[in-house]
Amino acid sequence: MNWKKLKTFKDISKYKSFNHASKVLKKSQSSFSRDIISLEKDLGFKLFNRHMNSGIQLTDKGSELLKIVTEFKINLASFVKNY
Repeated sequence: MNWKKLKTFKDISKYKSFNHASKVLKKSQSSFSRDIISLEKDLGFKLFNRHMNSGIQLTDKGSELLKIVTEFKINLASFVKNY
């Protein structure tokens, strides 16, 4: 697990779509998919439920991880600012 994969997870969560995140961030959808699959393997659980008609939705564990990643980013920014 690394920050790049966690950032990818956060970005996809923000845009609620691999496709939309791919277009906005100008990164291939397959690259996003590889990062998420790898992160899910690292963690041992699924982060998203994927639906053909309605796109993606965070799993319960995905929602918990998003909170942790978001808090970490805020805390890190605060630490750097105050250092």
